[in-house]
Amino acid sequence: METGEETGLTRQRKRHGLWIFWLIVLIGTAPWLGAWYLVRHPGLWGTPGNHGQLLQPPRPLSYEQFQPVPGARKDLKEIRGRWVMMHVIVPGDEPACRQVLDDTRRLHPLFSKDIPRVRRLAVWGEDRPPAAGLRSQLFGDRDLYLARVPPDFAARLAGWIGRPLRCGQLFLMDPLGNLMMWYDAGFDPYGLYRDLKRLLKASRIG
Repeated sequence: METGEETGLTRQRKRHGLWIFWLIVLIGTAPWLGAWYLVRHPGLWGTPGNHGQLLQPPRPLSYEQFQPVPGARKDLKEIRGRWVMMHVIVPGDEPACRQVLDDTRRLHPLFSKDIPRVRRLAVWGEDRPPAAGLRSQLFGDRDLYLARVPPDFAARLAGWIGRPLRCGQLFLMDPLGNLMMWYDAGFDPYGLYRDLKRLLKASRIG
Protein backbone atom coordinates (compact mmCIF):
# COMPACT_ATOMS: atom_id res chain seq x y z
CA MET A 1 0.00 0.00 0.00
CA GLU A 2 1.44 3.37 -1.08
CA THR A 3 2.15 5.99 1.53
CA GLY A 4 1.30 9.65 1.02
CA GLU A 5 4.96 10.38 0.26
CA GLU A 6 5.11 7.61 -2.38
CA THR A 7 1.86 8.81 -3.97
CA GLY A 8 3.23 12.36 -4.29
CA LEU A 9 6.46 11.04 -5.83
CA THR A 10 4.49 8.96 -8.33
CA ARG A 11 2.43 11.98 -9.37
CA GLN A 12 5.55 14.06 -9.75
CA ARG A 13 7.10 11.40 -11.99
CA LYS A 14 3.94 11.25 -14.11
CA ARG A 15 3.92 15.02 -14.54
CA HIS A 16 7.60 14.95 -15.44
CA GLY A 17 7.01 12.17 -17.99
CA LEU A 18 4.05 14.06 -19.47
CA TRP A 19 6.15 17.22 -19.79
CA ILE A 20 8.88 15.26 -21.62
CA PHE A 21 6.23 13.71 -23.90
CA TRP A 22 4.86 17.10 -24.97
CA LEU A 23 8.38 18.48 -25.40
CA ILE A 24 9.15 15.62 -27.81
CA VAL A 25 5.89 16.30 -29.67
CA LEU A 26 6.78 20.00 -29.95
CA ILE A 27 10.29 19.26 -31.22
CA GLY A 28 8.88 16.80 -33.76
CA THR A 29 6.20 19.16 -35.07
CA ALA A 30 8.18 22.42 -35.01
CA PRO A 31 9.67 21.91 -38.53
CA TRP A 32 6.22 21.18 -39.94
CA LEU A 33 4.76 24.25 -38.24
CA GLY A 34 7.65 26.33 -39.54
CA ALA A 35 7.17 25.04 -43.07
CA TRP A 36 3.43 25.76 -42.89
CA TYR A 37 4.16 29.31 -41.75
CA LEU A 38 6.63 29.92 -44.55
CA VAL A 39 4.19 28.61 -47.13
CA ARG A 40 1.53 31.00 -45.85
CA HIS A 41 4.06 33.84 -45.38
CA PRO A 42 6.79 33.25 -47.98
CA GLY A 43 8.64 36.51 -47.38
CA LEU A 44 11.29 37.01 -44.73
CA TRP A 45 9.64 37.14 -41.26
CA GLY A 46 6.20 37.21 -42.80
CA THR A 47 6.70 40.14 -45.19
CA PRO A 48 5.06 39.84 -48.65
CA GLY A 49 6.59 37.08 -50.75
CA ASN A 50 7.07 38.89 -54.05
CA HIS A 51 8.90 42.19 -54.21
CA GLY A 52 8.12 42.55 -57.91
CA GLN A 53 4.77 42.59 -59.65
CA LEU A 54 3.52 39.49 -61.41
CA LEU A 55 2.30 39.70 -64.97
CA GLN A 56 -1.03 37.89 -65.21
CA PRO A 57 -0.92 36.00 -67.45
CA PRO A 58 2.81 35.73 -68.26
CA ARG A 59 3.64 37.18 -71.67
CA PRO A 60 5.56 34.90 -74.07
CA LEU A 61 8.45 36.49 -75.91
CA SER A 62 10.20 35.14 -78.98
CA TYR A 63 13.97 34.89 -78.70
CA GLU A 64 14.14 35.76 -82.40
CA GLN A 65 13.13 39.34 -81.66
CA PHE A 66 16.40 39.85 -79.76
CA GLN A 67 18.90 40.77 -82.45
CA PRO A 68 22.71 40.84 -81.95
CA VAL A 69 24.48 44.15 -81.43
CA PRO A 70 27.76 44.64 -83.32
CA GLY A 71 30.66 44.79 -80.88
CA ALA A 72 28.83 43.04 -78.01
CA ARG A 73 30.94 40.73 -75.82
CA LYS A 74 28.35 37.99 -75.27
CA ASP A 75 26.57 35.56 -77.61
CA LEU A 76 22.81 36.06 -77.39
CA LYS A 77 22.22 32.33 -77.81
CA GLU A 78 23.34 31.91 -74.20
CA ILE A 79 20.22 33.59 -72.78
CA ARG A 80 17.97 30.79 -74.08
CA GLY A 81 16.63 28.53 -71.35
CA ARG A 82 17.88 30.80 -68.56
CA TRP A 83 16.37 33.21 -66.06
CA VAL A 84 16.92 36.66 -67.55
CA MET A 85 16.99 40.04 -65.78
CA MET A 86 16.08 42.36 -68.64
CA HIS A 87 16.83 46.09 -68.74
CA VAL A 88 14.99 48.17 -71.32
CA ILE A 89 17.15 51.17 -72.18
CA VAL A 90 15.00 54.30 -72.42
CA PRO A 91 16.81 57.28 -73.98
CA GLY A 92 16.81 60.42 -71.86
CA ASP A 93 16.87 58.52 -68.56
CA GLU A 94 20.58 57.67 -68.42
CA PRO A 95 21.17 58.14 -64.64
CA ALA A 96 18.45 55.59 -63.82
CA CYS A 97 19.90 53.23 -66.46
CA ARG A 98 23.34 53.44 -64.89
CA GLN A 99 22.00 52.80 -61.40
CA VAL A 100 19.94 49.71 -62.19
CA LEU A 101 22.73 48.25 -64.33
CA ASP A 102 25.13 48.71 -61.41
CA ASP A 103 22.60 47.11 -59.04
CA THR A 104 22.22 43.92 -61.08
CA ARG A 105 25.96 43.75 -61.75
CA ARG A 106 26.55 43.66 -57.99
CA LEU A 107 23.76 41.15 -57.40
CA HIS A 108 24.88 38.64 -60.01
CA PRO A 109 27.84 37.20 -58.02
CA LEU A 110 25.56 36.62 -55.01
CA PHE A 111 23.84 33.77 -56.83
CA SER A 112 27.05 31.74 -56.36
CA LYS A 113 26.47 28.22 -57.76
CA ASP A 114 23.35 29.44 -59.62
CA ILE A 115 25.24 32.13 -61.56
CA PRO A 116 25.12 30.08 -64.82
CA ARG A 117 21.32 29.96 -64.53
CA VAL A 118 20.91 33.75 -64.46
CA ARG A 119 21.60 36.20 -67.29
CA ARG A 120 21.58 39.99 -67.46
CA LEU A 121 20.26 41.48 -70.69
CA ALA A 122 20.01 45.10 -71.87
CA VAL A 123 17.80 45.84 -74.87
CA TRP A 124 16.93 48.92 -76.85
CA GLY A 125 14.77 49.71 -79.85
CA GLU A 126 16.36 49.62 -83.27
CA ASP A 127 15.11 53.18 -83.76
CA ARG A 128 16.24 54.45 -80.34
CA PRO A 129 19.88 53.53 -79.63
CA PRO A 130 21.42 54.40 -76.24
CA ALA A 131 23.22 57.70 -75.77
CA ALA A 132 26.95 57.72 -76.42
CA GLY A 133 27.74 58.25 -72.72
CA LEU A 134 25.83 55.13 -71.73
CA ARG A 135 27.23 52.93 -74.49
CA SER A 136 30.62 52.70 -72.79
CA GLN A 137 29.01 51.21 -69.69
CA LEU A 138 26.87 48.81 -71.71
CA PHE A 139 29.70 47.55 -73.89
CA GLY A 140 32.21 47.51 -71.05
CA ASP A 141 30.13 45.23 -68.79
CA ARG A 142 31.61 41.76 -69.30
CA ASP A 143 28.55 39.91 -67.91
CA LEU A 144 25.89 41.89 -69.77
CA TYR A 145 24.15 40.61 -72.91
CA LEU A 146 23.06 43.24 -75.44
CA ALA A 147 20.25 43.11 -77.98
CA ARG A 148 18.29 45.28 -80.35
CA VAL A 149 14.51 44.83 -80.42
CA PRO A 150 11.74 45.91 -82.83
CA PRO A 151 10.50 49.51 -82.54
CA ASP A 152 7.15 48.39 -81.08
CA PHE A 153 8.76 46.32 -78.29
CA ALA A 154 8.71 49.12 -75.69
CA ALA A 155 5.09 50.00 -76.48
CA ARG A 156 4.04 46.36 -75.95
CA LEU A 157 5.77 46.22 -72.58
CA ALA A 158 4.23 49.52 -71.51
CA GLY A 159 0.80 48.15 -72.43
CA TRP A 160 1.38 44.99 -70.38
CA ILE A 161 2.38 46.85 -67.22
CA GLY A 162 -0.11 49.68 -67.70
CA ARG A 163 2.38 52.57 -67.45
CA PRO A 164 5.17 54.24 -69.45
CA LEU A 165 8.56 52.55 -69.54
CA ARG A 166 11.36 53.98 -67.44
CA CYS A 167 15.00 53.01 -67.49
CA GLY A 168 14.99 52.17 -63.78
CA GLN A 169 12.50 49.34 -64.30
CA LEU A 170 13.47 45.72 -64.67
CA PHE A 171 11.72 42.72 -66.24
CA LEU A 172 12.19 39.08 -65.31
CA MET A 173 11.94 36.43 -68.05
CA ASP A 174 11.70 32.73 -67.21
CA PRO A 175 13.62 29.91 -68.97
CA LEU A 176 10.68 29.27 -71.30
CA GLY A 177 10.83 32.81 -72.65
CA ASN A 178 7.86 34.15 -70.68
CA LEU A 179 7.93 37.63 -69.22
CA MET A 180 6.49 36.86 -65.79
CA MET A 181 7.43 39.63 -63.34
CA TRP A 182 8.53 43.25 -63.38
CA TYR A 183 9.98 45.76 -60.94
CA ASP A 184 9.19 49.45 -61.02
CA ALA A 185 11.83 52.16 -60.87
CA GLY A 186 13.36 52.53 -57.42
CA PHE A 187 12.90 48.84 -56.55
CA ASP A 188 14.94 47.19 -53.80
CA PRO A 189 17.71 45.16 -55.51
CA TYR A 190 17.82 42.69 -52.64
CA GLY A 191 14.08 42.15 -52.97
CA LEU A 192 14.76 41.11 -56.57
CA TYR A 193 17.54 38.84 -55.33
CA ARG A 194 15.27 37.12 -52.79
CA ASP A 195 12.50 36.65 -55.37
CA LEU A 196 14.86 35.13 -57.90
CA LYS A 197 16.53 32.88 -55.32
CA ARG A 198 13.12 31.41 -54.46
CA LEU A 199 12.36 30.88 -58.15
CA LEU A 200 15.72 29.20 -58.72
CA LYS A 201 15.15 26.91 -55.75
CA ALA A 202 11.66 25.94 -56.90
CA SER A 203 12.47 25.58 -60.62
CA ARG A 204 13.90 22.46 -62.23
CA ILE A 205 14.63 24.30 -65.46
CA GLY A 206 17.00 27.08 -66.33
